Amino acid sequence: MKTTAIINIKGGVGKSTTVINMAAILAEMGKRVLVIDADPQCNTTQFYGFRDPDKTVDNTLAQLINLDAEGRSDYAEDYVLETAVPGVSLVPASIDLIFADFASTERFGSVSVKAISDLLYNLNVDAWNDAGVPDGEVDAFDHVLIDCPPSFTAASVAAIYAADDIVIPTEADLFSIIGLTTLIKQIQSVRAYKPAIRVAGALITKWHNTAACIQGECALRGSAVPVFRQTIRRSDKVTESIFAGQALQAYSPQSAAGRDYRAFVAEYLEEVR
Repeated sequence: MKTTAIINIKGGVGKSTTVINMAAILAEMGKRVLVIDADPQCNTTQFYGFRDPDKTVDNTLAQLINLDAEGRSDYAEDYVLETAVPGVSLVPASIDLIFADFASTERFGSVSVKAISDLLYNLNVDAWNDAGVPDGEVDAFDHVLIDCPPSFTAASVAAIYAADDIVIPTEADLFSIIGLTTLIKQIQSVRAYKPAIRVAGALITKWHNTAACIQGECALRGSAVPVFRQTIRRSDKVTESIFAGQALQAYSPQSAAGRDYRAFVAEYLEEVR
């Protein structure tokens, strides 16, 4: 099971769009994908059709992380929903993720930074038991993608701790480049407890052929942060596909961004083999 956290403390850079399209591409390849929505804005949860998660979903990531949450389930499978996209499952978010952060300041130990990691382990244990095989011979999912909020929260820490790889969607502008320095420091603070966490790279999104964007890309590629070769071109089809409730692979697979996302996933998979 390969677990990837998609994170940036800057908003509007395409984190949810990257998660949604990576999931669709991996599923089309026959992979079993679990998407975990760690953002209290719930954009990814809503994309998959759960428009009002507080009313329609009993178990969300907020309850998993907050050990004091009322009605919290101890069963891993209770947190996993099937989406309408074949091969893609979801652990939904809710606005209560905000309160999980409040809980962490009110009582030490009330929020578990190992909650996502423990969830994935327990899902695997269930898969081993169901298959009747020794531990480690099967995984519940092939890929886990975690959509992180644009801030460093309890959910962000839990996501980074659970991750094998970190992918950082970013625009090629000055503020994004400055923000990467802060983000890397925060990732390093979690890496002190789990050294194997790898920053796979920054993914340049909303790329367009202007002098300013090219200059920003050069600056990013000259920084200490690894940057994927593939960029994601700016395209109206991205916004249209979200309104349509479809990943680009279904809505407009031959659009510039659709082709770019397929090339990015291929590059990522090649690097993690």
